[in-house]
Amino acid sequence: MKPLRSSKTSSMIPMILLLGCAMAPAEELSPASAVRLRAKGPAGVQELLDIAASDPGAVRSPAFNATLDAVCAQHDCSASHLYWYTDLAAARAEAERTGKPILSLRLLGRLDEELSCANSRFFRAVLYPDPQIARLLRDRFVLHWETVRPVPKVTIDFGDGRRLVGTVTGNSIHYVLDSHGRLVDGLPGLNGPGAFVRFLERTSEEAGSLAVLDDADYLQELKAYHKARRAAVQEALARDFRESGAEDPGRAAQAVVSSGRWIAPRERSAWRASERALSKSIAELPILLAVSPDAGDTRPPEITPSGVATLHRNDARLSDESRRLLLAKAGTWMKIDDPRSAVSSFEGVIAEDTVRNEYLLHSTIHDWLAASRVVPDLAAFNENVYSQIFLTPSSDPWLGLAPEKIYAVLTPVPEGLALSEAAAP
Repeated sequence: MKPLRSSKTSSMIPMILLLGCAMAPAEELSPASAVRLRAKGPAGVQELLDIAASDPGAVRSPAFNATLDAVCAQHDCSASHLYWYTDLAAARAEAERTGKPILSLRLLGRLDEELSCANSRFFRAVLYPDPQIARLLRDRFVLHWETVRPVPKVTIDFGDGRRLVGTVTGNSIHYVLDSHGRLVDGLPGLNGPGAFVRFLERTSEEAGSLAVLDDADYLQELKAYHKARRAAVQEALARDFRESGAEDPGRAAQAVVSSGRWIAPRERSAWRASERALSKSIAELPILLAVSPDAGDTRPPEITPSGVATLHRNDARLSDESRRLLLAKAGTWMKIDDPRSAVSSFEGVIAEDTVRNEYLLHSTIHDWLAASRVVPDLAAFNENVYSQIFLTPSSDPWLGLAPEKIYAVLTPVPEGLALSEAAAP
């Protein structure tokens, strides 16, 4: 992995920053119509779209978009038209009724607010607007999201009325549950549209197979599925090593997938947590460099040759709809001289994230589920993901942003924390 200050990464900062900060407050919603339509579920979204179809100008109005966001429970829903449940029990009831599996997103912050954690903002711009992905999500899944914890935000006041607001840390994961709410798989971090489509297709089929089994048979099938997936990941990585010219590809692939050195929690800090997601860390880089006590420390050595990521550029290719949304959001407050080059560079970072997520983070999830002895408890599993994979455990109230070194005594006591609490020996 190259340091964040490399020329490649520096060239990516303008494009990725468009999702890293917000220059304007959220617009007012239309509560009465939004509440009425949201109560109808996905049919409420379609009813609102049908109403707007008779008035093409309405779909471009802030009032319409704000109402649509409220009905969908997703910011920028005009790009995807997806309805999300925010109550897991309600999502499970709908899944039981329809026989569909559940796609349950866990994130820092809220999906219906602009400044949720960086990866969830990328989902809204890169994944959900993609027509193929939106169709899969709408047709095959019951959608649900849940806040793990609030997302930390930092405000920079320029003193002339302008304020730049950005998030500092946080990560997201998509879980697939069968129609009874039992865990099938989890895809951590940002993955390219092509890889995400394969994940949705594969897990929707597996969820259907698991749904008809009792708990005992479900557990055995779940373990077998993830054992097979782990072997498939190792074979795919060996193939990538071969195509990128590595010596002894099979041995190299086994070393990467089996290694716990990169995954095992080391010193937990916001900077270390940022290493787990390249695109997210770039979005938060300017603020993170300013506030993280160990910002700038050397990142871990690159574990796969750079050629591996280039093999997955097609997986990272953005749809026309996603490109338009990205550039439209950038155009509200940024100047990008070469949009085509900026998007292409962004796709390169997504490809690298996709490779690292699949071969490292997702492999760990396969290992955990293949070793399950009981039906996995989703809440406990998610706690392990955030603690051991994302390095943001619930036991750390400061999400790695609190310095542990003695010079922290020179920093102000956080607002709302009594001095006696901060200085307890």
